[in-house]
Order: sequence, then structure tokens, then C-alpha cells
Amino acid sequence: MSDELKQFLEEAAAAPVNLTVRELLAKWNVKIRNFNTVPRIAADLVNAGLKCEPSFDEVSMGTLVCVSAVTPSSDQEQIDDASELALPHAKLVVADIASATREVVSIPPEATLEQAHTVMMDHGYSQLPVITDAGILVGAVSWERIGHIRVGSPNAGLADVIDSNPNIVKLDDDLLKKIPIIYDAGFVFVSDAEGDICGIVTTADLTEQFRLLAEPFFLVGEIEKRLRRCIEKSFAVEDLRCVGKNLTSVNGMAFGQYVRFLRTEGIWSRLGWQIDCTLFTGRLDEIREVRNEIMHFRPNPLTAKQRERLQRFTSWMRDLDPQL
Repeated sequence: MSDELKQFLEEAAAAPVNLTVRELLAKWNVKIRNFNTVPRIAADLVNAGLKCEPSFDEVSMGTLVCVSAVTPSSDQEQIDDASELALPHAKLVVADIASATREVVSIPPEATLEQAHTVMMDHGYSQLPVITDAGILVGAVSWERIGHIRVGSPNAGLADVIDSNPNIVKLDDDLLKKIPIIYDAGFVFVSDAEGDICGIVTTADLTEQFRLLAEPFFLVGEIEKRLRRCIEKSFAVEDLRCVGKNLTSVNGMAFGQYVRFLRTEGIWSRLGWQIDCTLFTGRLDEIREVRNEIMHFRPNPLTAKQRERLQRFTSWMRDLDPQL
């Protein structure tokens, strides 16, 4: 943490500081709000006993926000909620792609081109490594290379279409730095610590991994947006302060506060929903746990059960709040 940032946090703890969101981000030496910067800034504010109103991730860059001290006794639960959003100091590596350590289907260099065709068709692959019985990588064969070579040499055999210099990456390589190589070539082979080929990563694998990582963020965001609209329609700001006396709008509520608010006596009936409060808030609390899980941006995707839970609750909220 820089001296300038430390000074800012100390000043805000002593007296409220008003500044634009753009100026706030500059204290952390960042210019954009994303899945990395937002949780990091939120965690630093929480750890310093501070709050930002309105929430800096909910308003435009030019909006004036106020950073001030939190009253520990009344807002401790909100601090606990926000502190769960701290990201680990880790990076995505090639090993985080499932196919990087998946069983490798290969052909030997003495195979025929017809055999290569058959293996690729049988497995639905677009490329195969050519590996000797001793485990030595000779090269790669792909539908694309076969097509290019056979334009000029219709009778070409396997040896003629092998690319003897395929791209190879290591399991612990920084994935983001290798993405351009993967997209340019269409695929890369992955080697383990012993130098053996242990997997293949293709552009399709990257696309699927992005879907698995990104979809939960958007679903949680949709759930929260719809839930906030529902609460805002039925309650005044004064009602919200039963879970945080300094709240100025529903946008300032932490996810855990939604659960506590809806469980507060006299609140549920005012929504007019013909569903059970205990069941709904129980499912909402499960979504809170999933949210904390994905906000750590762990490279491993959610489990099938977690994804199903998230998708079902999103459908539930679309019924309760049909507005797009």
C-alpha cells in the first residue's frame, strides 16, 4: 500500500472525504472498475473501518461519493460481508484450464494419414499430437494443416502434414500471457514438470472456461439488481436502517443485509409475495455464499449444484421482477 493511499485512508477515518469515483480509484492507482479492482478497493476500505456512500461501483465515474468511518457496533455485520470479497493474490495459470491435464490422445509417427483422420473424427478433435512410443513429441497434425498441404500435394502422407514445431506451454505458465499464442495457432500442447505432453488447450477450451467463470458474475449481478428494485419499490430508506443505520439507499446494502432485512419482523408481508419467507431467504443466503465464492475469482468453476442453484434463483427473481 502506497504512502499516499495510507494517508487518504487515515484522513477519511478522521473526517469524511468527498471526491469523485474517478478520484477515488486514482488513490489505488487504477482507472477502471472490474472484478479485480472493485473487491480490492472494497476490502481496503473495510479493513480501514471505512464506507463509501453511494457505493463507488454503482454510480458513474464522475459521481461525488463520501468516504467516512463506519460505526463498528451498528455496521459490524456489513463489514463482515464486505471483508469476504477480498481477492487472493494469485494468477490464472495454464493448469487452470481443465484440458491442460486431460488424457492426451495421440498417434505414432508411423501411423497413416487415414488413421489420423479416423482418430480425429472418432474423438471430435481438430488436431492431434504425434508422439513416439518413448514419449517424444514429433509434432502435430491438424485438419487445417492437412487441408493446406493437400491443396498442392493430393497424395501427401502423414509425414508430409506433420507440423514439427508446434507451440508448447507449461502448466505453471501465466495463462493470460499465452492467450494470444493459443488464438493465433488455434491450440497449444501443454507439458508437465518432466517435459511430457499432458494436455492440449484450444481456443474452444478458452471460450468454455470464460463462460464458466463469467456467467456466475452476470447471474449474481442480475439477482442483486432485481432484488434491489423489489426492495426499493416497497420500502423507504428509513425502513432499511434496521440493518444499517447509515444506509442512504438500497444500493448501499451488502448482500448479507438483504437476508437480514427480509427476515426482520413486519418486512416480508409488505412485499406482497405469495411465497414462503423462510424458504426464500434460505435460498437467498445460499446465493450469498455462492457470491462470496465467485467474488474471490477462483479459477475453478462452480460445482454443478452451485450453478443450478444460481440459475434457479435467477429464474425466481425474473418472475418476481419481470422488468428487463
